[in-house]
Amino acid sequence: MSPRPRLRAMTPLLVVSDLQRAIDFYVGKLGFTDAQAWGEPPCFAMMHRDGLDLMLSRAEDASHVAPHGRFGVWDLFLHVADVAAERAALLAAGVAIDKGPTDTFYAMREIEVLDPDGHRVCLAQDISGEAFVHADSYAGTLDLGPKQLRLVLKVSRAGDGFVARLDSLDQNAMNLPIDRITIDGATMQFAMDAIGASFVGTLDAARTRIDGRWTQRGSSWPLVFTKAT
Repeated sequence: MSPRPRLRAMTPLLVVSDLQRAIDFYVGKLGFTDAQAWGEPPCFAMMHRDGLDLMLSRAEDASHVAPHGRFGVWDLFLHVADVAAERAALLAAGVAIDKGPTDTFYAMREIEVLDPDGHRVCLAQDISGEAFVHADSYAGTLDLGPKQLRLVLKVSRAGDGFVARLDSLDQNAMNLPIDRITIDGATMQFAMDAIGASFVGTLDAARTRIDGRWTQRGSSWPLVFTKAT
């Protein structure tokens, strides 16, 4: 099969009830620039921020404006470098913060605002580096028979849950993503979807040792992690 041509950009389009009001919000409040509108009267607009585009289209009928924001679902996600600075700029511009700042279990710090039509805009900063500065580290060796793999598990709190990364020292694979991790009482469980692996273990009373089993693609091995001192 021939490779697909390169995808050069992806641009969201929001359907709005009042085009000029929406332009005023995204340019005056969210920092987009160079807004251009087309139509007589204007019915479509494009604007830019940091090389990224946003399209706005005026609805022909009010029923066509159907933001997900009222359900608590994002209509637009903006990955920003400094969410605290964005929050300060929004507040200075008179925009109410509907939710946040919230540190999530997937290591993002998020705030959410609503545009005049109720579209929910999430502005989020990656805090994975920050999250693991004070992480608890546990070392273990996975004995696969013909070879042994030294592993380092790094676990940190994030919001109401936990985030984690795994280093496989002998494979020179560092900061492998752990997609889901839960700690419920003395039971720790985590999953790594990309490699089809999971772990279930029991923490001792001092939380310095985790006795469990590593499962990967139908096979299972005992694995003990010991907290680094």
